[in-house]
Amino acid sequence: MADSLKKPCVFHPEHYKDCPIFSIDYIMSEAEKNITERNLMLRHGGVVRIKLDWDCNLDRNIKLCKPEYSFARLDVPFYEEPFSKGFNFRHATSWKQDEEHFRILTKAHGLRFIISVSGKAGKFDFITFTLNIGSIVGLFGLGTIVCDIFLLHLSKRSSIYRKYIFDDVNLGRNDSRKKVQKKRVQTNDDEYSNSDSNIEAELSYRTPGYSPASSGKTVTIGPVSFINPRRLQY
Repeated sequence: MADSLKKPCVFHPEHYKDCPIFSIDYIMSEAEKNITERNLMLRHGGVVRIKLDWDCNLDRNIKLCKPEYSFARLDVPFYEEPFSKGFNFRHATSWKQDEEHFRILTKAHGLRFIISVSGKAGKFDFITFTLNIGSIVGLFGLGTIVCDIFLLHLSKRSSIYRKYIFDDVNLGRNDSRKKVQKKRVQTNDDEYSNSDSNIEAELSYRTPGYSPASSGKTVTIGPVSFINPRRLQY
């Protein structure tokens, strides 16, 4: 765009898009499409807005950052028969001649151009990107908490939702003690239930292999009694 300012040019939508010099004819044709209204504006005046909108991506080449021009009419059209037509302003001129004071009030008509410039530019930043990702993750976690609060406390069917989320467990101390004592009694009974029983065992053995003449014998063990050590008194 800076190269186009080095030589004289006039803006054209196809041939000279980067030239910032506009003709009155082009501005009026873009602001007002009706030819009759344009002629009345040139005679009685009017208000035209010229807007420059910049949208630049700083990650790309700076030469690609170019404005977009738009034109619009701001005064009331003449076919609506407004109270004040077009655009005009009054100014007074005073002078003195031959000891007499003179004053002339002039009503001027013309075109008034209002130029507004707006734009935005951006560039990728890794730190900002990570902060945005963290904010999104935090919002997802907050959404889960809000949903749980609503379903558990504000919903009409909160009891049904509680059954699927929570499990009721009885952790009473009295019940746990009873279970443990009952288990110990059963263990003692199993351990000493056969303390006074008699055991008979038969053991069969053979003589070593180098004595083929020896035959197997049977040994019988008599009654055996077990003593409960807890019953001993010292």
